Amino acid sequence: MKKMTISKRIKTHYLLMIALTAISTSVFYIFWKDRETIQFIADVTGYISIFLLAFSLVLGSINLLLRRKNPISTYLRRDIGIFGGLLAVVHSVTGLFVHLRGKMWQYFLVETDHGYSINLENFGIANYSGAIAALLIMLLIIISNDYSLRKLKADRWKNLQRLSYLMFSLVLIHSILYSIALKHISYIVYLYTPVFLAVLIFQLIGIKLKLQKQVGLINKES
Repeated sequence: MKKMTISKRIKTHYLLMIALTAISTSVFYIFWKDRETIQFIADVTGYISIFLLAFSLVLGSINLLLRRKNPISTYLRRDIGIFGGLLAVVHSVTGLFVHLRGKMWQYFLVETDHGYSINLENFGIANYSGAIAALLIMLLIIISNDYSLRKLKADRWKNLQRLSYLMFSLVLIHSILYSIALKHISYIVYLYTPVFLAVLIFQLIGIKLKLQKQVGLINKES
């Protein structure tokens, strides 16, 4: 992986993502200008982060399809993941102030005759899956740098980065269960299902191409 300076990554990656985020936010505002500011921020950062995180997961397969080099880590994939992850963290924090202001524990607990118990309804599981996903995102952001790659070594670093698939699965569970709890079923049909299928299909394509490459190398050696 050819080394890039922070300033070059900001110019080539982050400024473009900031511009696209600003454009997307403006489009969302046209349709959602009646929403409260905190809800608007939570919704916009949530939806944009899903697309960025999904794109970061399919980049490797796209490289294989285009017969490009596909190293353990690329700055583009890393930066898309970091930016999408930061937006997801903003979504997680602001989301706590949307529905139950002043009673944040009710995102995770329900009041009973004997105190509080874990909320195992769709709303509660959605919040638990979202919280775990947010913690995984923060871990992935922390190790998404050259220093961590050197210290952890390639194999261990890559194994930790594979937590991104678990994280994204939890993000989808969070999003789908929230849609069910809020009765926004159309979001599941037109947004989350297509995104899930796209990531799944690209991952299967990537696995197939990797296996074909390995078989080809074995045949050459023999």
